[in-house]
Amino acid sequence: MTPIENQKAAPFFKFENLRIYHKSLMFSNAVLAIYDNVQNEGDKMVSKKFFEAASMITKNIVEGSSASKSAFIGYLQEAKGYIRSCVSYTATLLYRKAIDEEQSNDIRNELIELTKMAGALIVSLQTENNQL
Repeated sequence: MTPIENQKAAPFFKFENLRIYHKSLMFSNAVLAIYDNVQNEGDKMVSKKFFEAASMITKNIVEGSSASKSAFIGYLQEAKGYIRSCVSYTATLLYRKAIDEEQSNDIRNELIELTKMAGALIVSLQTENNQL
């Protein structure tokens, strides 16, 4: 294989360069694993809604990345709303004992990190807009 063939191709989609995209994708897959592991119908229902909200975080990042900077900010703010929804689903699953305290803490830490990443990206986009 030549050095050129060995190089990884640059992503075609802009969002694939964003750390927050990869983080949100990993998070939604972790939530899907919770859905796969719960047994009773009530927990299935809650974890399905949880997965849908987690997926919407990623969806907003993907859609916003191809929009204008001001629109992207709106998409990121919407993603933060879904992050907050995920906090409530986490609390519900903990209350129902579908997840344990350690899982809940791990999920909350991931959600805190996603919130910080979205906030930092919003600030970055706003700074770029102000400098134009």
